[in-house]
Amino acid sequence: LGLSFKNIRALHQKLDSIPEKAGSWYTKTLSFKDKPDQKFTIRHRDVIQCIKSLWGDPAFADHLVYQPRRVFSDSTRKNRVYSELWTGKWWNAIQALLPKGATLAPLIIATDKTNLTQFSGGKQAYPVYLTIGNIPRAIRRKPSKHACVLLGYLSVDKISRSGITNQERKSRGQRLFHESMRVILQPLINAGKNGVEMVGGDGAVRKVHPILACYAADYPEQTLVACTKYGTCPKCQVHANELQDIPGPRGSTKAARTPAWTTSIIGDAR
Repeated sequence: LGLSFKNIRALHQKLDSIPEKAGSWYTKTLSFKDKPDQKFTIRHRDVIQCIKSLWGDPAFADHLVYQPRRVFSDSTRKNRVYSELWTGKWWNAIQALLPKGATLAPLIIATDKTNLTQFSGGKQAYPVYLTIGNIPRAIRRKPSKHACVLLGYLSVDKISRSGITNQERKSRGQRLFHESMRVILQPLINAGKNGVEMVGGDGAVRKVHPILACYAADYPEQTLVACTKYGTCPKCQVHANELQDIPGPRGSTKAARTPAWTTSIIGDAR
């Protein structure tokens, strides 16, 4: 038949030799100083390579948006329409801070701890996904378009209860999550500030600034990301007992959470 392989093993070797679309995988092991023997393993790709793989995909070349737009409902230009990331005020504000000729790659990160088995060991996986807001949402949302990249896997190993309180165990789980995400997303700090040259699917080379724009997660993970207590609002400073008393988002008078305010609350709790 003129095949380039002689058996199934040779076929698998050829398949394994195909370069990964979004780059190679790396392994990082984390541990706590007082328990160095307990290891937590995370697997991840280079986040910049993942972005480049989406940016340079020829299937998206005719659909990528490189600059913000202001969209209105009619010719009177009184009612503004917000439907995509590039129609929002945030992109316009960030674009104004970038060097002339540079473009923005707003990153959308999503995590979702998933049960792989039921009633047979409770196996779990903790994937981290990435996509970019330059791709229209109609394309991003279709699994068949492959507009979302698997960025990494967080550790699902249980933290030992030995010698620590239940509160300390929960605290370590939060610290482990944030340290893992720091390791995976660390390259974005320099790339977001200085920009990275990327080749698009159309062959053009552009200076791109990848900046985290959105984190998609369910409520338990929102509280984990925002360092908030379960039952409180991950966005504003309202007390848990007062959530039912505040008006809707348009009329809310409660201040938004800030890193400084959250840090002060954590400091008071210690």
